[in-house]
Amino acid sequence: MTSTTSAPPKLAKPSHRRHRRKAIPVTAHISSHKDPSTTRFKKSSQETARLIRRFHVLNKELAKCRAAGDAGKGAEIEAEMESMGGLDWYQKASTLGQSKRRGGDSSKWLVGVLEEEGIKEKYKDFLPLRLLDVGALSPSNYTAHSSWIRATPIDLNPQHLEIRKQDFLKMTPPTSDDERFDVVCLSLVVNFVGDPVDRGMYFRSMIALLGFDEHKPM
Repeated sequence: MTSTTSAPPKLAKPSHRRHRRKAIPVTAHISSHKDPSTTRFKKSSQETARLIRRFHVLNKELAKCRAAGDAGKGAEIEAEMESMGGLDWYQKASTLGQSKRRGGDSSKWLVGVLEEEGIKEKYKDFLPLRLLDVGALSPSNYTAHSSWIRATPIDLNPQHLEIRKQDFLKMTPPTSDDERFDVVCLSLVVNFVGDPVDRGMYFRSMIALLGFDEHKPM
């Protein structure tokens, strides 16, 4: 009788191949880093409003320094404004401030005034109203009322592709009724202008752009 013995099983050699980590797109690293300027907007609405008011004060003080020729003080003010994030930060903060959660934008108030005055009914034959939204932060402020308001949003530093880059003071006055506007909105624009003379120029430009039509007394 013969006996057989089985050979011990061969053990597989451990693999020395390194497991490659799944590649992470470069854009993922970029998007994971927060923009320092956006972290400011996580402050309370009261703090954001305080900073916006401070920016207004600094802008007016800067206008005074320029008028007086005080370059040294003006440079200090400009440095503080830049440390806050500059004009770009101011506009982003203002956009946040007009969110529905924080009360909404001024179009809500303006539409309410037009409705209270019965403009929609009184001038139904001349609708839609042509509205110039100066310093617009969003192109959709009047979208819900597009049946009777046709808005043209403009700004010096647009925050949206559908907002036209335009200097309000350099707009050409209308030469015909088809070019005039029925409403000009200067929300948070006039109070941002530091020099009183420049503020007066805004009102002169507004009157010129509204024009006049004896058959359409708006």
